[in-house]
Amino acid sequence: MSEPTQKEISIPWPGKSAIAVTLTVPPKTVKPSGYGLILGPGAGGDEKAPLLTAVASEIAKQGHYCARYRAKVPNLGFRVSLCTRVMEHLFHPTSGLYPMKGCFLGGHSMGTRVAGTIAAQLATSKEDVSVTPKSPKKAKTKNKAKTKPTTASTTTTAKTGSSSESLEYPPNFILGLLLYSYPLHTAENPKALRDQILYDIPPMTATLFILGLKDTMCQPSLFAKVFKDMKASRREVVQVVDADHGLGFGSSIPARGKKEALIEAITEWTTSFMDETIAALVDEGPKQKTIAGSRTGSTKKKAELKKTANEWTVTTSTIPCN
Repeated sequence: MSEPTQKEISIPWPGKSAIAVTLTVPPKTVKPSGYGLILGPGAGGDEKAPLLTAVASEIAKQGHYCARYRAKVPNLGFRVSLCTRVMEHLFHPTSGLYPMKGCFLGGHSMGTRVAGTIAAQLATSKEDVSVTPKSPKKAKTKNKAKTKPTTASTTTTAKTGSSSESLEYPPNFILGLLLYSYPLHTAENPKALRDQILYDIPPMTATLFILGLKDTMCQPSLFAKVFKDMKASRREVVQVVDADHGLGFGSSIPARGKKEALIEAITEWTTSFMDETIAALVDEGPKQKTIAGSRTGSTKKKAELKKTANEWTVTTSTIPCN
């Protein structure tokens, strides 16, 4: 099989600096699925992080497009606007460069907070169902002349970062979230939880968490309570023994080998989760555009890495949710 193609793209952003994005495109020998994934880096990382790069390559082999955006400013609101702009420019179902039937969002650490916020915003924003032209000046005139009343849930609206622009999306355009090392709290203050984003994730948005059990920004006992009370009816979490917030195990040579094995496993979990979510949606048929896989409920898996024949392998076991 031929390898995916990577494209470096500069996305214009009115009033702000252009956004650097690495787009991974499926190989020519693979039929595109019509679904995309947008991955965001952590507060101190970038789009070239080994985990994000590996995930992008693997899902592209399955026919999915993957965009990884660069974000240097560690401000949640700024990054939410930035990621929304990337989604509309690349994957919007009617005006994007690569129109998609649906989209997944995810990333590492702060990138997970961005993904969850956008999923909640798209599910609740129904301020205007008209598609606004690209020109900000024309948009003001046409918005006044063609303002339409909000109708039943045929579309949802996303703000783009330019106050005069908005675009509509089909219901449940965000199919799922892929959240690596969600920072439930800071390492210094476990009592100040960042849990509201997780509670706001819509019921029909399938959600996968991958967490390290030694993550100082997501204590397992605190996360378990939040996970139990989330609305997302199809949700899974893989908890990796001895892994830290960076989903690593230290700086030794054996530790680096374990991390490489974990990254490979994460790409497999991610691909399976996306494919299962898409398959469940397709099986449900055109009458009910919901995630059929939501009936599977919530699951937890504990992942352990063991060295066999000089190679690290990952084994998982399902554990009780409570």
